[in-house]
Amino acid sequence: MTEEIIIAIPNKGRLKEPIVKLLEAAGIRRAGDDRVYLSATNDTSIKVLSVRAADIPVYVYHGIADIGITGRDIIAETSLDLYELADLGFGACSLVVAVEKGKPYSAAAEIRPGSKIATEFPNITKKFFNDIGVQVEIIALRGAMEIAPRLGLAEAIVDLSSTGATLEKNGLKQVGEILRSSARLICNKVSYKTKYGAVESLVRRLKEANA
Repeated sequence: MTEEIIIAIPNKGRLKEPIVKLLEAAGIRRAGDDRVYLSATNDTSIKVLSVRAADIPVYVYHGIADIGITGRDIIAETSLDLYELADLGFGACSLVVAVEKGKPYSAAAEIRPGSKIATEFPNITKKFFNDIGVQVEIIALRGAMEIAPRLGLAEAIVDLSSTGATLEKNGLKQVGEILRSSARLICNKVSYKTKYGAVESLVRRLKEANA
């Protein structure tokens, strides 16, 4: 009997469309309304769990999903103990430190100690500034990060940037890069051992479809 595999994918956001296209290229099509959280597919051994991209590592870590696809930035923020099986390459961007253009900083290490940093990635941001020896106050925000310096809420932001156009449009400049991100295929460690054949078969299909 073929073992069932549940794969978690984003239900919205920049990675949703390319991931759905990847699944379809691998011959995996969801049945019914794609707004349903847990969907059957045309392959009876595979189900798709559609949840927030930020929650995918949590679902995979706890074994609700066997594998998942989400950004490296999100995986790094959660710091959960997972297997990373592949860098799928798409959805490339960088997690950067940015300040207003008028500020006298040319590097993140020059930001004044005690400054407020606005970000959706508080854990990564805290570790980064600790590592460079600058004590800062982290302000966790969800979206519209670029307005925070202009309104005086924060001295700098840590946010994702693909081309730098959004930073430029909002009068910001990059003064540091924390990490480069792209879509990653992750796996629950127990599932990798107990469902090794099924997991490897699906991973191989996805890699071949992504080639």
